[in-house]
Amino acid sequence: MYIVKRGQLQVVADDGITVYATLTDGSVFGEVSILNIAGNKTGNRRTANVRSIGYSDLFCLSKNDLWDALAEYPAAKKQLIERGRQLLLKDNLLDEEILKKQEENEETTSQAVTRLETSLDTLQTRFARLLCDFNTTQQRLKQRITKLEKILAREDDAISKISNVSNADS
Repeated sequence: MYIVKRGQLQVVADDGITVYATLTDGSVFGEVSILNIAGNKTGNRRTANVRSIGYSDLFCLSKNDLWDALAEYPAAKKQLIERGRQLLLKDNLLDEEILKKQEENEETTSQAVTRLETSLDTLQTRFARLLCDFNTTQQRLKQRITKLEKILAREDDAISKISNVSNADS
């Protein structure tokens, strides 16, 4: 993908004569070939020819760098893909059946993510309740064990006293 830093470029037909557009500072081209737009009839190959009018300075953005940047900015990703779709539609290079299937799959994925988020929230709530119940039960059991240990200690003392009295009488 290229970004025009300064200068002018022309988007031309294969004949090299017909000019479709003139690109100036800040214009972008080459994005369609690296966006992997579903239904692209060209198979992500370039869709136009570009030539410089005099000196031009361009920024070059690789596919990996673009996708890394778009991962951080989902709104920009959506906007760029939509722009690519519009360019392909304008030139009749977009298979709309494949596009519809892709959008359905994306919706299904979105629904699955929503369902998983809901399930995770439910599980988190249930786990918190179980943990609270466990802590309460554990505290009660510790108190009961302490009471039983005290009772056992008193019984041991009583048995020891009886045993000492019996031994003294013998």
